[in-house]
Amino acid sequence: MSQWGKASMILLVVCLAGCSASKDEAGGEDPAGDTTTTTTSAPVETESTDEPSVEPTEPEKPQTEQNKPAIKNAKLPVGGQVEFDDEGKACFSPAWGSGELPAGVEILAVKYELTDTSVVKFGDGTCPDGPPCVEGTRFGGGADSCYLALARVGRGQTVLNVYADVTCESADVCTKVKNEYLQAGGLTISVEATDG
Repeated sequence: MSQWGKASMILLVVCLAGCSASKDEAGGEDPAGDTTTTTTSAPVETESTDEPSVEPTEPEKPQTEQNKPAIKNAKLPVGGQVEFDDEGKACFSPAWGSGELPAGVEILAVKYELTDTSVVKFGDGTCPDGPPCVEGTRFGGGADSCYLALARVGRGQTVLNVYADVTCESADVCTKVKNEYLQAGGLTISVEATDG
């Protein structure tokens, strides 16, 4: 066989070997085989997107601690005395009107109500004496004072009611709070005269 024939034969063998290798790597008929490198990186990307889905389950753990026994929308015992100034305005700090609460009891206000707004109504603005009483204000043992702006309107009586959610350490403690601490009710405000 001539040298030209040997060279052609070697070239043919190398070509066939190269073509069959490209076919095996690509897994198809395309001799280029460029798609194999992109498919190997895809599983790595899907694994990294799976990791964040595990993280949101962890913050749910504190919710189990919030499932404590509670008394919803309880009428609180309110103490204190409202004193109007010469203009018929008052900054009143509703006090806890019952005994010292058992440990672990939390009281958060949900609503403030005056039963007769033709006698006294909630005033405009806030009191300079301290923070306003709003939804979520803490009441009971160890709570800071808050203030309600009140305005005298007419003569007679009205009752200031404060409603709150009471959370307890156990159902027995909630029963005790309901039976022994929540009986007094709202504060009666009497207005004898409207003139200064």
